[in-house]
Amino acid sequence: MELTEKERLMLVEKKEDILHATIKILEIINNEELAKDPKQTLEVKKQITSIMSWISIIASYAKAKSDLRQLTVMTENMFPLFNLLDELHSAREVVEMFCNVVNNIQFDFTQKSIRIKIPKIDLSLFNFKS
Repeated sequence: MELTEKERLMLVEKKEDILHATIKILEIINNEELAKDPKQTLEVKKQITSIMSWISIIASYAKAKSDLRQLTVMTENMFPLFNLLDELHSAREVVEMFCNVVNNIQFDFTQKSIRIKIPKIDLSLFNFKS
């Protein structure tokens, strides 16, 4: 089944939504005052959850199903870290890496579907669960 022009545009919009969400996350974690506000932890979690949802939506249009396990593991291990640390600023390195990874996912739109290339992720940096 071929992608319609409307579907392609919607998928490009989702990619742009990912960019805007990561920019918002980076603004929060790099602003020390915001990073100390517990409400901002919830906001960052919401943004990350939205990003994962958008990636899943985009991946659902791919003919060859993409393996999103690495991204899922990264996210699952990142959330408990927010609860362990006093402020988001302390988790900045890990969150910045997540933002870079999701923005470096390549979505190659063809006439018929999408090819998704997810960068390799060093999951050892995200193993915070005991």
